[in-house]
Amino acid sequence: MEMRKPLLAIFAIALIGFSIWYFSAIFLYVVIAGVIALIGQPIDTFYGSLKLGKFKLTETISATLTFLTMLSVFVLFAIIFVPLVTEEAQLISSISRTDALASLQAPIDKIEEVLQNFNVSYDRGTIQKYLQEKLMSALTAANLTLVLHKTVAVMGDFFIAFFAISFLTFFFLRDEKQIITAVLASVPEDYSTRISKVLKESKQMLIRYFIGILIEVFSVMTILSVGLTIAGINNAFLIALFAGIVIVIPYVGPLIGAGFALFIGLTTNPEMTMMVLVGKVVLVFGIAQIADSFLLQPFIFSNSVKAHPLEIFLVILIGAKAGGIGGMVIAVPTYTVLRVIAKEFFINFRLVKRLTEKF
Repeated sequence: MEMRKPLLAIFAIALIGFSIWYFSAIFLYVVIAGVIALIGQPIDTFYGSLKLGKFKLTETISATLTFLTMLSVFVLFAIIFVPLVTEEAQLISSISRTDALASLQAPIDKIEEVLQNFNVSYDRGTIQKYLQEKLMSALTAANLTLVLHKTVAVMGDFFIAFFAISFLTFFFLRDEKQIITAVLASVPEDYSTRISKVLKESKQMLIRYFIGILIEVFSVMTILSVGLTIAGINNAFLIALFAGIVIVIPYVGPLIGAGFALFIGLTTNPEMTMMVLVGKVVLVFGIAQIADSFLLQPFIFSNSVKAHPLEIFLVILIGAKAGGIGGMVIAVPTYTVLRVIAKEFFINFRLVKRLTEKF
């Protein structure tokens, strides 16, 4: 009998792992909906506390108002940024390969001059030939058609995901108590109190974390949009939106955002020399990164995760090794939940005491 319990536990863990892998898309929808529901929790609490005389909003009405509020914000962003994305796509499709190569000729000449000064041996014209081949490949009709087909496919997947996530988010907001009751009913009665405490603490910490991330995204977007606008770079809002979103990817996100800014800048600012453009982008992104690293991230981690920066760094490295960029994104919230679980069930271990002493 004693041997059966560990075997059953191992079998249950393996079954759960296989289910997550096999139904990964559905699992992803559930996770995204859960995150959105956590972010919307304070709004739902606000609507739920409203009273009109003796009348108090029901859970269904407050959940509906919360969902509509978040949907309105999403639609507003779409109205602002979709035309910018469409305009940029049209501009890229109309780029002349000859003009693009001509605009790169001055930087190529400077690179070749530097190489000659350092006596680096190479075939003259190699850089220009390489860029010409890559540019022609990127701007061929076949590639643009392929991109169009992929875009249509992605849009189809997007609408399916949008409907599924919206449906799940609404019911997560409305039926939170019923969901928690169902989870507690599925565990042994001896553990129900501890599990309830884990769920409560995890929920509070994750709400603070994701709201903090939301503040970080909007703050970085604001700094970049204002900075790039002052610098005279076109499509500053589009660049700021993309860079603000990818900032949630630790360490790599700012580099991706800066690369996107350079690409958009080169295609929409023909009057600006490459060196000036690079200098302005580096300056603005440098200011945003300093503000993010020394003001925003310490605020988020100290008030939500309550972990040492070294812990966060190591956790993100482990997440990157295990799941790439996706692993880096979910590493910190996953670690947060694991710490709550460890505090409740393994508090007698000195390492657990050390890692959870700030809770």
